Amino acid sequence: MSSVRGYVAGPYADAPRVRQLHAELRALGIRPVSRWAEEATGPEALEELSLSAVRAIARRNDDDLLNAHFAIVLARDGAGGEMFAEVRLALDSGIPVVWVGKRRPLTAYREGVVRVASVFDALSFAQSVAELVTRPWIVSAAWARSMIWSTIEHLEGDAEVAA
Repeated sequence: MSSVRGYVAGPYADAPRVRQLHAELRALGIRPVSRWAEEATGPEALEELSLSAVRAIARRNDDDLLNAHFAIVLARDGAGGEMFAEVRLALDSGIPVVWVGKRRPLTAYREGVVRVASVFDALSFAQSVAELVTRPWIVSAAWARSMIWSTIEHLEGDAEVAA
């Protein structure tokens, strides 16, 4: 299994869609680390849990995200508020974000976020990330993330020129 790790953020109710994306990432040799989706069953019911249990879930999600080389966000209207906190954590930690979907709030335009039209485009980006990160001269995960970040900045520059 590849050492390239990707985190997928999305609405809890979309866990089956995230699991499908996990399978597609695995087919590309990328290890999904968003365990929340693998374990999601039924509706999210945080209010039924103790505060310590909810905080443990949040810490585990944060740890999973911080272990990723990149994050993919599956945005849709009316759901997925936690995604915004996850994007902020990723960006503050130097983890690049691929934003999928038509829902494009300010968060989708922050530095370090590349916006794509479809999951297919996100997978294409993830594959290019995997190729970059697995090169033999990569010295660390932090260095690989900075290279991915540079790729996003280059894509953003190309988009500005085209506009």
